[in-house]
Amino acid sequence: MTTAVLRDERDLLWLVLDHVEVAGGDVVYDVHFCAREEPDQPPEPFVSTGGFREPVEGFGSLVENIGHAVSGAASALRHDPIADGLSMELKARDGGPDPSFEVVIWLDLTRMSRALKARGTRGRHQAGLRMIVRRSGLEAFRAALFLLASPEESGLR
Repeated sequence: MTTAVLRDERDLLWLVLDHVEVAGGDVVYDVHFCAREEPDQPPEPFVSTGGFREPVEGFGSLVENIGHAVSGAASALRHDPIADGLSMELKARDGGPDPSFEVVIWLDLTRMSRALKARGTRGRHQAGLRMIVRRSGLEAFRAALFLLASPEESGLR
């Protein structure tokens, strides 16, 4: 498995991490923000960028923290990447058997092209995505990230 998908509760917005591989002490991955107008349509990327590097320890910390939120041990988290990459904030919204979470994700767009990198010297350029996800969906995303961050578990090298 080299892909992890987080879907909003209506299955109209997706966060996709793909082309994930462990290279030395880093996890290298691509990020796509996807949307679709109707549940029967395939999701279309509206922001895609790649080549992010996160130390295995940092990626593993994200997986562990999401696990704390899923288990109810934490009601909020913020993950800022050690290097450039995906930032995430998560807040529990309600209880019940399958509680929901507000998830805010953003990327530094200067990674997308030389033109944006040049513009980035004048300030931060980011793209963000806000969605509501159910605990079951967050747990599935966490499980996929765990396999991606654990080369001995997933067979990635």
